Amino acid sequence: MATRHGLEVIGFDTANLDVHAVREIASGLDDLLAKYPIPLRGIEITEQRDGTTARTQRDRPSVTDPPGDPALWIVLDRSALIPPTGSVPGEARRRGRRRGSVDRPVYAVLVREFAGALDIAGGFRARQEAMRTLVAESLRGGGGGNGLLDPGRALVEGFTEVVLRGERAGELAKVLHTALVKMARAESTDLSA
Repeated sequence: MATRHGLEVIGFDTANLDVHAVREIASGLDDLLAKYPIPLRGIEITEQRDGTTARTQRDRPSVTDPPGDPALWIVLDRSALIPPTGSVPGEARRRGRRRGSVDRPVYAVLVREFAGALDIAGGFRARQEAMRTLVAESLRGGGGGNGLLDPGRALVEGFTEVVLRGERAGELAKVLHTALVKMARAESTDLSA
């Protein structure tokens, strides 16, 4: 990952992850960065502490970033990457590739965190479109994600659903996915989109 994508890699040496989990992360990053290029600086594996969740943008700057620029990182919680007891990683991975489902829990965790990185890369501009979409869906009676109108969460879940399910994803998820990707790719002159 470090060589192929020019990323800083932290925590893999101390996380005691299964080799299959590390391969799943590396393969997932290859897929995601090829399809959704963003200025990712690194990936870190941490321990979740005090009930907090992983954060996509790290507090400390990257050694390769100019001063003042935020360092865009994917930060994964180690406990979310440990396969459930009794699972067979190779078998689950083969099924997951066929179905694109939750049989790939490590990949799903990576996709969710990558969606958060896309949101940051787009300057959170997709949230405005997501809120309009969620309100319209709620007014139509379609629900907005269990009655919650949380555009950040909806974007992450919509993106994840489309990446994992492809064409079988719901229409709302596809709209949210498109908004997130569009804003992450938008040029700085295209802020009105």
